[in-house]
Amino acid sequence: MATSIEIKKKTAEPLMKRTLFSAKMVFEGKTPSRLDIKKELAHALGAKPELLVVRKITTDYGSERAMLEGYFYEDETAMKTLENKHVLLRHLSTEEQKKEKDRLKEAKAAAKSAAQAAKKKK
Repeated sequence: MATSIEIKKKTAEPLMKRTLFSAKMVFEGKTPSRLDIKKELAHALGAKPELLVVRKITTDYGSERAMLEGYFYEDETAMKTLENKHVLLRHLSTEEQKKEKDRLKEAKAAAKSAAQAAKKKK
């Protein structure tokens, strides 16, 4: 799938250790997956793919172009601190998403049972 990405705007946010970007992407066929877009953007921006978050992908019906908005971070701790968990989940592969959701469900169930046990002691 041939894609071309043109970076429209980059704004540094040094206090939050990230840079806001907006870009225009032209592609053939269906809209590429977030993971594919992330790889192409990382190459265009010169950033590490694991520190890149695509917040918004806007396409017009039937067109083969999209407007992208997102951030690339200086380090992983800043990214995990500032980004919501559901946004970070979108940037994982399907298998990784399933594993992470299962892990979160188990942690939630364990916390709930611990709270119930503490309630019974009273």
